[in-house]
Amino acid sequence: MANSEPLTSVLFVVPGDPEQKTGGYRYVQRVVAGLRDNGVDAFVSGLCGSFPVPDRMAEASMNRLLAALADDSVVVLDGLAMGGLPDVIANHASRLRVVSLVHHALADETGLTQELQDWLFRVERRALSKVAGVITTSAHTAHRLKDYSVPATAIRVVEPGADTIAGIGAETQPSRAQGPTIHLLCVAHLSPRKAQHHLVEALSDLRDCSWHCTLAGSLDRDERYAHELRGIIANLGLEHRISLLGELDDLELAGAYRNADVFVLPSVYEGYGMVIDEAIAAGLPVITTDGGALSTTGLRPGVRQYPAGDVAGLRGVPGRLAY
Repeated sequence: MANSEPLTSVLFVVPGDPEQKTGGYRYVQRVVAGLRDNGVDAFVSGLCGSFPVPDRMAEASMNRLLAALADDSVVVLDGLAMGGLPDVIANHASRLRVVSLVHHALADETGLTQELQDWLFRVERRALSKVAGVITTSAHTAHRLKDYSVPATAIRVVEPGADTIAGIGAETQPSRAQGPTIHLLCVAHLSPRKAQHHLVEALSDLRDCSWHCTLAGSLDRDERYAHELRGIIANLGLEHRISLLGELDDLELAGAYRNADVFVLPSVYEGYGMVIDEAIAAGLPVITTDGGALSTTGLRPGVRQYPAGDVAGLRGVPGRLAY
């Protein structure tokens, strides 16, 4: 991936709207801003169509974008966009400097059939074989790509950072003495991998404790799961104790952090877990799993971990905090 020429221009390519609020999209937004601050012409372009299993619109959108680039252009393709399009990547890789940004392998997503998991593994491995280099957000993901035959020399790990949220730092951490109710916050789009249903199930057995849980994150990325989660909450009679706020803007998110006592991320797998850094920067104690890269990125002061998928293990932590 080494190149002696200085980087003057780079295009990042993501699926859909580049302004989405998930960790992966915000990571790209911050990298672009940092490159611009250092004199590089950096831009983000979104693709039409469905991903990571691409439809015809997605294939045409990627092909059209790459075909319009001048020879030797540097383009960073989000793994969610490029993983299912190895043939399109191969058609342009010889004249472009193509780099893949892999947050986590597509086949590691939760809830896939074995057939789809195998297909995603095959096509992403082919796509990765066509690029000049790979950027990952964690050493865990870099190690995982050995299974995809990506040489270690082709990979660079660029971990996310986090700003203090709206001026809230560890020195101004919210105090449990402010009231009898413990306020839990989870920031993640609703999906089986983020496993908000595990959190709801764990909290359902803590009815004698005084708590309120806020789930902040997109309700639209997996509408079926969001509908199922609403049903679980209703069936358990927890509508008044669990709030689904949807995707928040920066000011709303800052307010959510400010009003929380504890941050919880029940995700069963993460390629890094940016929200953990953000919660720590906001001065919140964190409860999370050891799923994926969290097994290492979560090993820091103020973070309490439990085994991924262990609802009983999750149930015990907020229960102890409430007394």
